[in-house]
Amino acid sequence: MTKYNLQGKVAIVTGASRGLGEQFVRALAESGAHVVLAARTLDKMQKIATEVSRDYGIKAIPLAIDVTKESDILKMVDTAVKKLGTVDIMVNNAGMYVVKPLPEQTLADWNLVMNVNLTSAFLASREVAKVMIPKKSGCIINTSSTFGLGATEFTEISYYASKGGLIAMTKALAVELGKYNIRVNAIAPGFFPTDMSIQALTDKTLRERYIEPRTALFDPKTGARMMAQNEWIRGAVCFLASDDARYITGHTLAVDGGWLAY
Repeated sequence: MTKYNLQGKVAIVTGASRGLGEQFVRALAESGAHVVLAARTLDKMQKIATEVSRDYGIKAIPLAIDVTKESDILKMVDTAVKKLGTVDIMVNNAGMYVVKPLPEQTLADWNLVMNVNLTSAFLASREVAKVMIPKKSGCIINTSSTFGLGATEFTEISYYASKGGLIAMTKALAVELGKYNIRVNAIAPGFFPTDMSIQALTDKTLRERYIEPRTALFDPKTGARMMAQNEWIRGAVCFLASDDARYITGHTLAVDGGWLAY
């Protein structure tokens, strides 16, 4: 990965124990940022934190939290400030979905997805803004999805709504916080082979019907449509967090192999 200069910056990443969250942690650490890893599963984060601290000489703090609890979000930001001095980069990456036809979706299903995907990002953004506003600098990056920009036949109504809400919130925060030199952007990944997406990617029918027909890129070696690798998301988060993106805010960067071009 091409390195961006994030030396000495302090980042928080939610959903940091696996998938794209792990990739974001590794990318930010490789670029020189200290990182607070936040998720429910401490043992996985401890392993990641140990590896990035050893490999890149940065400070990495794993923190077990439940992003649906406001008190845990406050603890997360407070830990970053007390142990690392500040927060420069907030990556709101925690996410989940419930797959059910609409008549079977319960209010509990809806509320859980909204709380994890959208409300947690609101709470974290609010708390880091309190740190960033006085120093007039900072960067918030929200992990949305191509599903936040368009629908498919996958029956995950709350997921679509939460990811679309993240994009709207990204724009609103960019406008409100711009006067303080705080940039707010979103990343909209396509299908990456994470724990959340692997079922669809390994299901031959789903892959051939929904995913491959909307993948614009082809592998030059095999001639097959190019499926993503998790590491390919790394450059997006480091770019948006870096000074190279100093004039980019309120934007949603799709990393989707051309999915949204169809």
